[in-house]
Amino acid sequence: MTNKSKASQGRALRPRARILRTLGEELISSEIVAILELVKNSYDADARVVLVSFSTSMEKGCGRLDISDDGHGMDLETVEAAWMEPATDTKKKARFSKYLKRRLLGEKGVGRFAAARLAEELELITRSADSRNEIYALFDWTQFDHDDRYLDEVLILAEERTPREFVSGRSIPIKVKRVKGDLLRDGSHGTILRMNKLKRTWAEGELNDLHRGLSRLISPFEADRNFRIFLQLPEETASTAQEVEPPEVIKYPHYSIDGAVSDAGRYTLTIHLYSDAETRTFTGWFRRNVSSEQTPVGMFEVADGETRPITCGALSFRVLVWDRDQLDNIHQKLGTGIRSIRRDLDSIAGISVYRDGFRVLPYGEPDNDWLRLDIRRVQNPTMRLSNNQLTGYITIGADSNPELRDQSNREGLNNNQAYVDLQSIILLSLSKLEELRYGQKKKSSKLVATRAGGLFETPDVTELRGEILKLRPNAETIKLFDETTRQWEEQVTRIREVVSRYHSLATLGQLIDKVVHDSRQPLSTIQVQATLTYEIVEASLEKAENDVCQKKLSGILQRLQKVRDAASMVDSVLRRIEPLGGRRRGRPTKLYLEEIIRDAFAHYENEIHDLGIKIKLPQDMNLVRVDPAELQEVLVNLLSNSLHWLRQVPREKRSIVVQCTRPQAGEVQIVFADSGPGVSRENRESIFEPYFTTKPEGVGLGLAIAGEIIRDYYDGNLELLDSGPLGGAVFRIVLRKRV
Repeated sequence: MTNKSKASQGRALRPRARILRTLGEELISSEIVAILELVKNSYDADARVVLVSFSTSMEKGCGRLDISDDGHGMDLETVEAAWMEPATDTKKKARFSKYLKRRLLGEKGVGRFAAARLAEELELITRSADSRNEIYALFDWTQFDHDDRYLDEVLILAEERTPREFVSGRSIPIKVKRVKGDLLRDGSHGTILRMNKLKRTWAEGELNDLHRGLSRLISPFEADRNFRIFLQLPEETASTAQEVEPPEVIKYPHYSIDGAVSDAGRYTLTIHLYSDAETRTFTGWFRRNVSSEQTPVGMFEVADGETRPITCGALSFRVLVWDRDQLDNIHQKLGTGIRSIRRDLDSIAGISVYRDGFRVLPYGEPDNDWLRLDIRRVQNPTMRLSNNQLTGYITIGADSNPELRDQSNREGLNNNQAYVDLQSIILLSLSKLEELRYGQKKKSSKLVATRAGGLFETPDVTELRGEILKLRPNAETIKLFDETTRQWEEQVTRIREVVSRYHSLATLGQLIDKVVHDSRQPLSTIQVQATLTYEIVEASLEKAENDVCQKKLSGILQRLQKVRDAASMVDSVLRRIEPLGGRRRGRPTKLYLEEIIRDAFAHYENEIHDLGIKIKLPQDMNLVRVDPAELQEVLVNLLSNSLHWLRQVPREKRSIVVQCTRPQAGEVQIVFADSGPGVSRENRESIFEPYFTTKPEGVGLGLAIAGEIIRDYYDGNLELLDSGPLGGAVFRIVLRKRV
């Protein structure tokens, strides 16, 4: 009997519809990542502006989220052939965008799964730049939940229609200038992804996470800002949507390091220590020893046969670093409070990786200490930096760093030798900065000035006088000794008077502290309540149905804005006088010298305006370690003198110029010049003596005290120069400590 075998005729795989939902859940790890993926699609579509907007409610099941852009859009053929084909290779075939020649980010063809992660339904509305019509497609993601339905049984509705959304003059957050070879940016083309019935409720915490993710999506240090992201909440319109940008704290670091590494490992590191105005540059080679494949990267002066090249490819990076216990320079600039500044630093903490200008997740995310910086700090807390002390970026490219490949879920790089080399390069570079920072801190700790006491004790010279008499001196010697002793006692009396004046100033300082402290709380209440009321009235104005109501609400808005402006002015005054309070002085903190100068002039803002004085102040940012009250006391003395004497010259000739320079490392010079009558030749030697004054109501202690402060606390000089830029009095302050 012959056995006949049955041969299979073959059968195509026929996946169930739910596989699309399953893949989406696996490939897109969170709603934040989903939005970032869709924004990347806008970037690939040559968009210059993308708007992420929540319309109506943000509640689960009933809210709506739109992601719209001004990119090149799609025609019906593209929607059907590319957008509806998961894992399409369209972007692998064309590696650069059509108009702006951007390196395309989405090569795996999975970005569309993000829409399914965010909402139950998607409306795709798009218009190509060279098409008269727009395309409308509807995706009902619940169709993919049916267990008995196959993927090829799910139908997507798409049609071509007369433009409704994409018309010339469409409301967009901001109009951008057209560049050479670019699209016409008039709102007549682009793509809108309208996601209905949200799958989660977006509360304040989630919105903060979204804002942080969007703000770090593009490198904040990129020079070419031709892609801008806006976030719009339900109560806002497109024109009032807020641009997503990194916090301003990144403008004011204490240290920074810039690195460039070639594909062969040749490096240049430039490290800035801003409070010392010091810049150090290091060059060499990042190489691995040939003796073992597992040998980590090291720093070498030359590249020889004993070492092998790095495998990660060419890259550049920048890292900004802060001493979190010395943030007064940022408070000085922003006035937002130390706690708020620390929150901003937390939001940008960590070192991110950017490929072709866009971020590679999850590097730099909260709790993603991929360089294990916090563990290093535990082992050496005195010297090492923690993850929350720094922010930075590493720039790589898909073409220049082919071994730094993404994992399949687009979140993180493969953990291969190239990735290990990248980690080693960044850690070795940070170690260089840590060495310089540690040396700076040791140096500054030795500069703490101490002052001896015993001002009021008059020395007893009776025994000394008796010994002199035993030598039988002549009458002139005894007379000279007694006269010197009398002058000594008079000087002690004068010191008592000066200290008494200081006690009065200390009492005034305590009163300033009291005023500032007691004013802060009611001022904060005024600011908060005025802002909340403004927002309520503004929302009511949009819903007002008649002209009379709109007019009254507009009037209320104007008055509320005046209240907010006045509160801001009071807050500014409190911030300026706060350093003059009588609080106990701590160690000098890091501050920008130019801001201290501006604050000193702000105290006399009205008087300067009334006198018509032209002011020119320095605009640089020299980071120094000072007590702002000490330095303001010096500047206020010089300024008050200038204001007095400038009254004696014609109004049109009244000017003050302040200049700051660093002639050498460890030294700062401030030149303060005015166009007044200057100091007469016969008084030039006397103006720094206590109680000498030519002002009718003057006391004669201002310049003497200012000189003491500069000499005793900053190892410097306060001197009168012979000539200056304005022809009047010109003083030079030289600071040699804490700078």
